[in-house]
Amino acid sequence: MGIQHRLVMRIKNNKLVRTLCKPWMDRKLNNIYQEYLLSEDSQRIKGFKDRYAGERCFIIGNGPSLKAADLDKLQGEYTFSANRIYEIFDQTDWRPWVYVVQDKGFMSSESDAIRQVPCTWKFVPHEAGVDTSQWDNTIQIHGGLTEFVVNRGNDLSAVIVEDVSKGFSNGHTVTFISIQLAIYMGFKEIYLLGVDFQYSYIMDKHGHFKTQPGVKDYFNGDSHGKAVQNLEPTRNAYQVARKYCDAHGIVIKNATRGGKLEVFERVDFDSLFEN
Repeated sequence: MGIQHRLVMRIKNNKLVRTLCKPWMDRKLNNIYQEYLLSEDSQRIKGFKDRYAGERCFIIGNGPSLKAADLDKLQGEYTFSANRIYEIFDQTDWRPWVYVVQDKGFMSSESDAIRQVPCTWKFVPHEAGVDTSQWDNTIQIHGGLTEFVVNRGNDLSAVIVEDVSKGFSNGHTVTFISIQLAIYMGFKEIYLLGVDFQYSYIMDKHGHFKTQPGVKDYFNGDSHGKAVQNLEPTRNAYQVARKYCDAHGIVIKNATRGGKLEVFERVDFDSLFEN
């Protein structure tokens, strides 16, 4: 990541700058949200409510522990994937059932690649403003930001939204969006794979940026590049998900091979396929 880009990031995340921008941004975000509530996509999501009640699913992260051989085992399973998962397609015959994008910047810059992802359903951010009306089996979602957050590094607002047709809770990770979607669809067993929860470039709870040399973000060995992970808000979102699932009789476990996500009970991935 270049020095110039990091300087821009620091300015954009400066608390004084964000405080001054908040009134204007709150109005903008609320307008986008109200627009979404009136959309056809908001209504289409309702058709997924409890459609897969009692089934199990896998939510796949793009962490460095993810292996193509593990994806091969998931053929025939209900699987949620996200973002650059398509970069592993040349190593496996597996293809995702659901593909999710949360980040509007990624959606805007990679829309051509996203459109071509082979899957049963795509859920992509309405906020990006990309016309998906001609895309196959694609539904726009609202990613949950209706108020502008001054300190993104300490945003603990995550909740499990029980009616996601009205928008998701952000949680600062697309994995949290997928968890809410899986719950809404009625899945009673949710397993995480490739969610390593370690990143090369993070923002701590004080809004300070930290680089962690030698840490890889993706299964292909790449780093996040220009992205920064808000570590504590993401951890909090996972804790919220664990608490909700425990209270509602939903099994949610971490089948990732290694990594640093200890919020969820661990389970051996291979054991999930034993007869």
